[in-house]
Amino acid sequence: MKVFLTGTEYLQKMNHEMWTRIHNITKLNAEILIGNYRGFDQLALLFLTILQYPNVTVYETGSNLSFGYPLVFVGRYPAQDIFMSKQADYMLAVYDGKSRGVRANLKRMPPNRIRIIRV
Repeated sequence: MKVFLTGTEYLQKMNHEMWTRIHNITKLNAEILIGNYRGFDQLALLFLTILQYPNVTVYETGSNLSFGYPLVFVGRYPAQDIFMSKQADYMLAVYDGKSRGVRANLKRMPPNRIRIIRV
C-alpha cells in the first residue's frame, strides 16, 4: 500500500491528530510518498525521521532536503504531485483551505481514497 502525504505549506507545527494519523500509517507498514516543500512536508518528514520509519520516498520540490530518505526528481512542480497521485493508493491531506497545491492534489485522487485533516 502506498500513501501520498500532502499538506499546506503554511503549517508551522503539527497537532496531535496529524501525528496520530501518520503514526497509524506507519503501523500499516505503508510506503509513504511525500514532497520536501516547506510546511507540512518538512514537518512530517522530521516526524518520520524521529520514528526512524524506513518506507519513505521523498519527491524533490526545490529544497534538496531528503532527511536521509531516497530523493527522487520527476520534474518541476506540479510533476512530483501528479506522479505521487498516480502511484498512491491513498492520500492523507492536511488542508487549510488556502493551499492551491493541496486543493489540486485533492482533485487528483478519488474521494473515497482521501483522508483530510482540516487546519
